[in-house]
Amino acid sequence: MIALCREKAAREGLSPTLFVQAMHELDPPRRYRTIFVCGAFGLGSTYEQDCEALDRFYAHLEPGGTLVLDSEVPYADTGQWRYWPKSERDALPEARGPARERRPDADGAEYSLRSRIVELDPLAQRVALEMHAEMWRDGALVEEEDRVLDIRLYFKNELLLMLERAGFDDVEVEGDHNDAPPTPDDDFLVFVARK
Repeated sequence: MIALCREKAAREGLSPTLFVQAMHELDPPRRYRTIFVCGAFGLGSTYEQDCEALDRFYAHLEPGGTLVLDSEVPYADTGQWRYWPKSERDALPEARGPARERRPDADGAEYSLRSRIVELDPLAQRVALEMHAEMWRDGALVEEEDRVLDIRLYFKNELLLMLERAGFDDVEVEGDHNDAPPTPDDDFLVFVARK
């Protein structure tokens, strides 16, 4: 993704400084007015690492700086939410579904990706997804791999407390990327936290 970002930026005449670091290990050489975290908070991390990430975001913001962080609410994915009751979790792991439609890439290959829930722990608010990726060339399967992705699930008030613990005392919560107050119907919440 970083290589693609650099290529796209270069085509636009831009040369951004990009870092490849886990959020809980973030250590850039300076402070920023704004830090954006889009669709990545809680992916592949532990609760403790997420708390450390918030601490690091706070530390790397200038005074008065803003953290903008979005988070999908745990109940947004109805396929996943149905496994919260114990009786439903007995059906995990899910069966492998059919392959998704292959998408062509500029390199001539076609790619497909599918996922299935292999574990859900409502007490830890964690879901494990098995991701299956395939690469095809000229109609033949060339490569495939499976990875398990752990995702931490956070509710609104929990994230508010985590942000407060990290030092943020001015936090607004907005709805589904719409600059409006959140409602129970929003799938994503956007937290705008000022240092």
